[in-house]
Amino acid sequence: MKNLTSLRLLLVVTFFSVLGGCAGQGGDGASNTPGWLNVVRVLFGYVEPPKAESVMDSLTREYDRCVKIDASRNCVQLAYDQVRVTQGLDPKPIPKGYVVIVEDEIARKEAERKAREQKEQEQDQ
Repeated sequence: MKNLTSLRLLLVVTFFSVLGGCAGQGGDGASNTPGWLNVVRVLFGYVEPPKAESVMDSLTREYDRCVKIDASRNCVQLAYDQVRVTQGLDPKPIPKGYVVIVEDEIARKEAERKAREQKEQEQDQ
């Protein structure tokens, strides 16, 4: 009977020593959860859920995937549609009218600006 009591006492002291030591460390150091909570989580087999991906990260990933498959497709719209469905976002109404950005027009204006600047530099010399 005396051996059983001393064994229980030894187990209780050991348990609280381990629990107290873990509480002082604060777990993995990165989280704000107290160490004793981490010990309880480990004892009961708690697994943290994965971090949710932001909408911007999802859009970037889907856009990059679409461009790798076929760059001639409308990857912006396809990526938006895919992320809207997977993230559960409400569909936005399509605005009336639209804006068309033509890369050739932008490149032409950029070339004209550079030619104008080069001409001005030649006149200054």
